[in-house]
Amino acid sequence: METKVARGITFLIHPLLIPTYVLLVLLNLNVFVSHSVPITYRLALTGMVFLTTFVFPLFFTWLLYRLEMISSLLLIRREERIYPILAISIFYYATYYLLKGIHLSTIFSYYMLGATLLALLSLVINFYGKISLHMVATGSFTGLLLGLSLNFGVNLNAEICATIVVAGIVGYARLKSGMHKPAEIYSGFAVGAIVMTLLIILL
Repeated sequence: METKVARGITFLIHPLLIPTYVLLVLLNLNVFVSHSVPITYRLALTGMVFLTTFVFPLFFTWLLYRLEMISSLLLIRREERIYPILAISIFYYATYYLLKGIHLSTIFSYYMLGATLLALLSLVINFYGKISLHMVATGSFTGLLLGLSLNFGVNLNAEICATIVVAGIVGYARLKSGMHKPAEIYSGFAVGAIVMTLLIILL
C-alpha cells in the first residue's frame, strides 16, 4: 500500500509537471500578476506550457521506449536518462524562447531558463552518478520563490515553506519506492534550490 501511495505522489509531483505548477502559482500571486489579466489568456498560457514542458517531453520519452532505446518509462537506469534529459532541456529552452518577449511571463520565462540550465547540469551529473530529477525540480520551485523573496522583498514565507514540505514528501516517496538513495535525494534538492535562487537573485 505504501509503495502504491509513494508512486502516486511521484506521479502527481512529476518533474515535468513542476513548470505548470510554478506558472499556476505565479499567476495567482497578486504581486507579480494583475487580476485584470483575462482568464482566457491565463488558460492559453498554461495550456501552451503544459504542452511544451509535459506532453512533448513525455511523448518523446514514450517514443524512445517504443523504439526500445530505453527499457522503462521510469528511467531507472542511469545510462538511459541521457536522451530524455537532453530532450527535456531542448523543450524547456524552447518554452523560454517563446515566452521571453511576453511581459506577463517575464519571471516565468527566467524560471524556464533556470530549468533548462538545471536539466543540462543534471545531464552532466548523470555521467558520474545518479541524482533525483524529482528533487531537482521541487528544489527549483523552492529556489524560485526564495529568489523572488530576496530579490523583490516580497513575503513568500508561506509559499516557500509549502514547497519545502512538498519536497520532503516527494523525497520520502522516492526513497520508499526504492528509486533513490538519500544522498541522491538531498543533492537533487540542493542543486535545484541553489541554482534557481542564484539565477533569480541575479536578474
